[in-house]
Amino acid sequence: HFVPRPKHLAAIKAQLLDEAQPTTLVISAIYGMGGIGKSVLAAALVLESDVQERFADGILWVTLGQQPNLLSMVNQWIRELGDYDYNPTTLDAASLHLRTLLADKRALLVVDDIWHPEHVKPFRIGGVGCCVLITTSQTQIEGATRYDLDLMTPQQSLDLLSQYLPHELGETEQAQAEAFAKEAGYLPLALELAAAQVEQGVTWPELMEAFQAEMAVLDLDSDVDAIGDEAIRKQRSLEASFKLTLKLLSPQQLEQFAWLGIVPEDVTLTQQMAATLWQVNSFQAGKLLREFKNRALLLPQAQRPGEKPTYRIHDLVHHLAKTLLSQKQSLGD
Repeated sequence: HFVPRPKHLAAIKAQLLDEAQPTTLVISAIYGMGGIGKSVLAAALVLESDVQERFADGILWVTLGQQPNLLSMVNQWIRELGDYDYNPTTLDAASLHLRTLLADKRALLVVDDIWHPEHVKPFRIGGVGCCVLITTSQTQIEGATRYDLDLMTPQQSLDLLSQYLPHELGETEQAQAEAFAKEAGYLPLALELAAAQVEQGVTWPELMEAFQAEMAVLDLDSDVDAIGDEAIRKQRSLEASFKLTLKLLSPQQLEQFAWLGIVPEDVTLTQQMAATLWQVNSFQAGKLLREFKNRALLLPQAQRPGEKPTYRIHDLVHHLAKTLLSQKQSLGD
């Protein structure tokens, strides 16, 4: 469900393809709140033919999250570059070796979802033919050219909603969808959660009423300044969208969703892993994974013909699951 955002794509691509600074490692950073589409935009960028031509020696991608295993991630890049024998035991040694491997390469290094500025240091390497592309919500990256990703336009929001729904929107439903997109702040993740509910049979007026009720509850818990802060309102919009989705889960499904909080960040979730986590058989695990995917709580991974589907968890959804699990355990205690 990809909606092109050509203005942003062109701007970031221009930064990466600009060779006016041949003696400097170019570092670009895409900023934006969680759920606004930073990683999706970066993924679209690396598929562009002129980007792949410019970085002909390869594009390396790593997603960090809040608690990354940096040594393991750097070692993975070393293996991706063809060195399977070198196995450093310290992060400094691994990063230094990676720097050597990239010294004469034309490679794009994508460091996705940075939470702490020091985490980017091991990947801030490479020769003058390399570039580093970072995505982050708010971490200040010294020396990086900053690009702030805006919200989707109303038309892009409607295009995203339309992609999720199996039927063409009529005039009335389109107006209702547009009204909800505006109310939800044109956030891609909030819109995906909404579309999943509509696909399950919830009407747009029902969704709007429930969403506004959730927002009203969140406003009661906020001070006056927070209610008027646009950034906080957008974050509240996501929170309200999550709450509406979770209310549609059965108590057992809600508990099973919460246990996703113990899965490592950005891991590829397989059917067998889920069966072990939830202590169910493989068939039941696959059914539940599909249910969560249909509700936009899991993201499907690309799969080859004949392979079982695999999934990943958006970092905001992962945080939500961890929070639910912590609350559950606190009540249990």
